[in-house]
Amino acid sequence: MGMIKLPIGAIDFFKDNQDKVFESGALAEGSWNQEVQKYIVEYTDSKSALATSSNGTGLLSVLHALKYGHGYDDIFLQSNTMYGMKTLAISSGLNLAGFVDCELKTLMPSLKSVQRFVDNLDSPEKSIFLLTHIGGWANPEIKEIANYCHQNNIALVEDCAHSLGATLDGRHTGTYGVAGVYSLYATKAIPVGEGGLVIMQDEEFGDQIQRYSIYDRFQQTQNFGINNRMSEINALLTYSVLQYLDDIIENKYLIANQYIEACNRLGIHFFDPTADGQRSNLYKFILFDDQAFNFDQLNTKTSPVYDYSLGNDPEDICSKHICLPIWYGLEQKEIDKVISEMEQV
Repeated sequence: MGMIKLPIGAIDFFKDNQDKVFESGALAEGSWNQEVQKYIVEYTDSKSALATSSNGTGLLSVLHALKYGHGYDDIFLQSNTMYGMKTLAISSGLNLAGFVDCELKTLMPSLKSVQRFVDNLDSPEKSIFLLTHIGGWANPEIKEIANYCHQNNIALVEDCAHSLGATLDGRHTGTYGVAGVYSLYATKAIPVGEGGLVIMQDEEFGDQIQRYSIYDRFQQTQNFGINNRMSEINALLTYSVLQYLDDIIENKYLIANQYIEACNRLGIHFFDPTADGQRSNLYKFILFDDQAFNFDQLNTKTSPVYDYSLGNDPEDICSKHICLPIWYGLEQKEIDKVISEMEQV
């Protein structure tokens, strides 16, 4: 269907500043890392942030800090998430306690499903719940889930790989738990190739994560750490594109509005990006299988958000939705082709 594009202004900003990085001699731990962290703190109204080499290394730093710095032993995930979250949880040295069921209508866990899972744990205290916001939407019950976790001494960690820029009632994903981690992978909201952004709401915990990324080589009081930092040239690229995040999202809404009009006209069930206080970043445009639409005959669809479940979701949610192409700069002729195929099937 085409290739991922970046705003011209972002490309020009990067070109205008890249030589300065090399001239400065600071190819790591330089001013652009600081600028990225400052920007995302202000954008999300957080206390602190760390730019990392990937979403995965950012999450690993959070899990290690909770395990080795705060005594957390167990972790549980939601069933509809990337397989890498399972391997990450195991790699962290935590005990994987299982998977919370997800709901077909949201592709994410509800408060009830979290409570049902926790009720079956022998000792939920000092457990970590790694929750994933799916497709560019905030979990619609994230506030209630966060309150429940807090009341039960469960550390909520938000995997926000899909949801940079997404809000619920004006509040950004990643700001409900002890930490949230965004992805800057080539297909994500800010597609800079590789990278991650960790945001934290507690300054003391944020300091632990900062020290983790440099092996705590200055204070030397933490016995855990690794180099998971973002390079300075990648930080410049991240900052260049991050300035245009809202523009990228608005461009996707221009595309989504055409899909929404077609879905309403054709009676196709879709995941509404602005319903019930949501402002999705439209990482995905999701259609649901309600037997009124033949997915198999749509050639221009993309795969489901995930085409497998790590748990035992009763509604087999992975096989009952697909996604339509939606990315910044998608050409009108490609949008028209998608809608034409929808009309034919």
